Amino acid sequence: CSFTTLLLVKQWYQRRVRVAEESKLLGEMKDRYLRALADGENVRNRAKKELEDSKIFSIQSFAKDLLPVSDVLEKALESVKEEDRQASATLSNLHEGVSLTYSQLHQVFKRHNLIKIEPLGEEFDPMYHEAMFQVPDPEKTPGTVCTVVQSGYILQSRSIRPAKVGVVKET
Repeated sequence: CSFTTLLLVKQWYQRRVRVAEESKLLGEMKDRYLRALADGENVRNRAKKELEDSKIFSIQSFAKDLLPVSDVLEKALESVKEEDRQASATLSNLHEGVSLTYSQLHQVFKRHNLIKIEPLGEEFDPMYHEAMFQVPDPEKTPGTVCTVVQSGYILQSRSIRPAKVGVVKET
């Protein structure tokens, strides 16, 4: 009887050890499974974000190529004086056509979230401004944009061309 009891106790102990080992293995496998699920979800989220960004910024190169066209149209509008337009009907009509073209181009820019930045009087921000020179001016706050040489543009809050500016320096 005692030999049988010892044998049963030994078998019970071995089974208990095996159950503990298998429980530990099951816990490890469950942990690996949950981590794999989380990794898969992270990959899906990252791919979704990259796809959204690629849709938003796919026009970036094209928009950047159109910026000089906008600059030329703007310079053309600025170059014609009011008295010259009043003196010549042809020049007035040409100016109006350039103005309409410029307006239409900027409506397209706005529709695609391409925004012109005019930082005159703002605090210098290296993310959106490129300092071309510094100007001593005791009447203005140092680090403030005092001159805009070329307008900048942002696309979906990303600078695609920084504004070229003059900045007030400390005196």
